[in-house]
Amino acid sequence: MTRGDWPIVQGEDIRGAPKSPVHRRVTMKKDVWKYGLLSGLALAILVAVTVPFEHHTNARWAMAFSYTIMVLSFLIVFVGVKHYRDTECGGSITFARALVVGGLMMLISCVCYVAMWEVLMATVEKNFAHEYTAGMVKRAQKSGLQGAALEAKIAEARKFEAMYSNPLYNAAVTLLEPLPVGMVMALVTAGVLRRKPEDSMPSAASAEAL
Repeated sequence: MTRGDWPIVQGEDIRGAPKSPVHRRVTMKKDVWKYGLLSGLALAILVAVTVPFEHHTNARWAMAFSYTIMVLSFLIVFVGVKHYRDTECGGSITFARALVVGGLMMLISCVCYVAMWEVLMATVEKNFAHEYTAGMVKRAQKSGLQGAALEAKIAEARKFEAMYSNPLYNAAVTLLEPLPVGMVMALVTAGVLRRKPEDSMPSAASAEAL
């Protein structure tokens, strides 16, 4: 076995000096941005392509499809955390570090989702708030509510429409759509990819063979 074939163990390159904490932090930032933006780009493109069709399908199916898109896009974050663990951490990573790395990637991806929705709101979805409010009013009227209860429900819908016209408010509401899914995915990713240093080290028999 030549020196060029020696493995990386516990985040150290046997051919040279161990990777410093500063180096790991810099690399982590690069990976966070790289995979976070890749996930966000995939999510934004899928949302942009599918939103025009949501008006022609059942609301329940549209919601299920939207969350499926989120999960598929967030799988890129799983790949990103695994890449960081295997290339920069010597094959081992704690649950906490994996959660931080994955969580930051997820947050970037969610921000991309919000940005794309704001673009859609300014272009093809200009009447979204009004149409959504009209749907809320119609559902309230069909629910069997009468008198003051119905009026209160309609007033609540009108209030939503007024508040949604504020970009900061609708951005916050939009962020709450993918964020819970992203956090669950980050937790799952950290749980699956966590690995103790000894689990990533070659066995004694393998070391002797080398």
